[in-house]
Amino acid sequence: MVRPETIFVVEDDMLYLNLINKELEKMGYQNIRSYSTGKEAMHNLDKKPDVALLDYFLEKDFTGMDILKKLKSRFPDTQVIFLTGSDDVNIAVDTMRNGAYDYIVKGDTAFIRIRHLLKKISEENERKSKSRSIIRFQIIVIFSIILISLLGILYFHYFIN
Repeated sequence: MVRPETIFVVEDDMLYLNLINKELEKMGYQNIRSYSTGKEAMHNLDKKPDVALLDYFLEKDFTGMDILKKLKSRFPDTQVIFLTGSDDVNIAVDTMRNGAYDYIVKGDTAFIRIRHLLKKISEENERKSKSRSIIRFQIIVIFSIILISLLGILYFHYFIN
């Protein structure tokens, strides 16, 4: 099953980056944008990811937290999942407080968690999309009723009087 979501993967460990990409491809994702530095990711934010998998401890220029803050300011609907080798509760709380969807510690179960979270995000996005469609339909119906009512009033005003 091909998934339409655009996913950013920002990871400075090239081996782990390749493993994540292969796992996402197995899951059916084709719109994967991979970056090994925060700077690369920041320069490509205009590609508006639906989901971002960010390494918390990026080397050099920007941290995962920098990217999270920039993403959330520009695209509040983008879901961000942090990946890190650190099992520090304070870091997890800080990322969630700043808008991260979840926090995954790299290890044996990381790919299972990624799979589960991406499925959950897709389901939530689908529900939101259906809800927006229902609201649009309701607006069209209300607008149509108002328009028909106005036409009826005009008809009676000009042709009955």
